[in-house]
Amino acid sequence: MFGYIRPYKPELKIKEYDVFRAYYCGLCKDLGRQYGQISRLFLNYEATFLALFLSGLSGIKPTILPESCIANPFKKKPVMQSNDCLSYASDISIILTYHKFRDIKRDENPVIGSTGMLVMGRAYKKACKRHPEKALTIQKLLSELEGLERQKCPRVDEAAEPFANLMKEIFLYKDMSLDEDSLKHVEFIAYNLGRFIYIIDAYDDLEKDLKRGNYNPLLLNFNYNGQDLEAFKKIIENWVSFNLTYTLSRISETCNNLNFNRHKAIIKNILELGLYNQLETIMKREKRDEESI
Repeated sequence: MFGYIRPYKPELKIKEYDVFRAYYCGLCKDLGRQYGQISRLFLNYEATFLALFLSGLSGIKPTILPESCIANPFKKKPVMQSNDCLSYASDISIILTYHKFRDIKRDENPVIGSTGMLVMGRAYKKACKRHPEKALTIQKLLSELEGLERQKCPRVDEAAEPFANLMKEIFLYKDMSLDEDSLKHVEFIAYNLGRFIYIIDAYDDLEKDLKRGNYNPLLLNFNYNGQDLEAFKKIIENWVSFNLTYTLSRISETCNNLNFNRHKAIIKNILELGLYNQLETIMKREKRDEESI
């Protein structure tokens, strides 16, 4: 479920894009410092957005400096210097990546999944030690999700609930000094962001899940009976598109109620344009752009 939360580059100013890229590169370096160089291979857009979003709401004044990169040592790039929000995003990224390998072991490839869990094991324990309550809640919610999948839950909204609550949990960073209304807005955005990711990922994976015999709530919710998959997609695409477009509109409305200290234009670009672009690309069955920042 990684790769959906990204900016829509054509509508970003150059300075704004440079800031997002600085967070992306800063997270990469922070992962390397805290968890070793291998962990940098699992850098993702979701953790980058988490760091950007929390930093935008916090009182932290970000510092960006030019630094060289292991991938291109001869050209310096703007890099966000380590801060509490960036470190927290690194920790959460490690926890979620470990559980991603656990899912791969269970549903797709036991060898790759087991290898990934072995490689990430020490880093996972370190991240859990830093955030024991978060790690435990994440594990419980993913176990709840796994249980629904084993039971072959036929209701999309019910199946999406644990992941939506997981996103709400990770966005409620303990050091945020927000009033009660603002915290509710953050919860609402994170919950619906999780719901969006779960459902669009299910739609995106329809063909793969059907071939592998994996659980997919859309196949059960809309009574897939063995017909041509493209014909089935046409049956459900209006529901998926309307449902997720409405979800994005509610996220956008709620985002306007938050007082960001910085980065609001980038955050709104991601939540309003970037996510919608991902939805439109997947619904049109186009290949998603996987180019790295």
